[in-house]
Amino acid sequence: MILCSLFRTKTTTLIFFSCWCSLFAQAEEVIRITNGEWPPFMSQDYLNYGAGSHIVSAAFALENIKVIYGFYPWKRAMKEASEGKWDATLLWGKNEERQQYFLYSDPVLTLRTVFFHRKDMPFNWKNWDDLKGYKVGVTRGYYYGEGLKKSIEKNIFEVDIGNTDVINLHKLLAKRIQLFVIEPEVGYELLAEHFTDASTELLTNHPRPLRETQWHLLISKKSPKAQYWLEKFNKGLKVLTLNGKLDQIMEDVLLGKYRPDNK
Repeated sequence: MILCSLFRTKTTTLIFFSCWCSLFAQAEEVIRITNGEWPPFMSQDYLNYGAGSHIVSAAFALENIKVIYGFYPWKRAMKEASEGKWDATLLWGKNEERQQYFLYSDPVLTLRTVFFHRKDMPFNWKNWDDLKGYKVGVTRGYYYGEGLKKSIEKNIFEVDIGNTDVINLHKLLAKRIQLFVIEPEVGYELLAEHFTDASTELLTNHPRPLRETQWHLLISKKSPKAQYWLEKFNKGLKVLTLNGKLDQIMEDVLLGKYRPDNK
């Protein structure tokens, strides 16, 4: 009887300990982050919500932190996070105004911005004055760097503003503009998703970048755990870089593996 009682006690203790450990393991933290539509890096319809979202989620996961995304138009995504309604927002470049409201993570992505043009229009450029006589398409609300901004202010070339990148690509194909400013990964992703192969074959990009930009996760200073989130993310991102996962994600972007048809 004593042995049976002892056995039952040990068994009960083991079951309790096992359940306790299980509950502890499941108690991962949660960070809430606003997101937007910028395929292939961010999209509600893409695998893992796009490559940029995947990087952020994977970095936090290494620190046992789960990410919940809320998708909004860009202006609202920024506002919701700056007011502390969400913990963070992605992905953004640095500027003085944002630094008032956010802590910047280490760079999540580094991307080039280039000119797209039709293959049947020979094009080369070395400085901004080489753009004289061209009609350049830009997308409403986007910032393309000080170089392009100053060139526009000097009226070096004609500017045509489109409401979306897809609209600008249509204009480029129709010869309504001669150049369009966009990141190669984004431009070719949009062509693959929204245009025929025949149309895609008509376009190319100049290799010279207008600028190279680093894109960051922004942690709201109004989040009670702002500094904690920042340190955890940067730590996870460093591991993700060292173990080669980040490079693999970027290779998968070029292979189209984040597209909705791969979900």
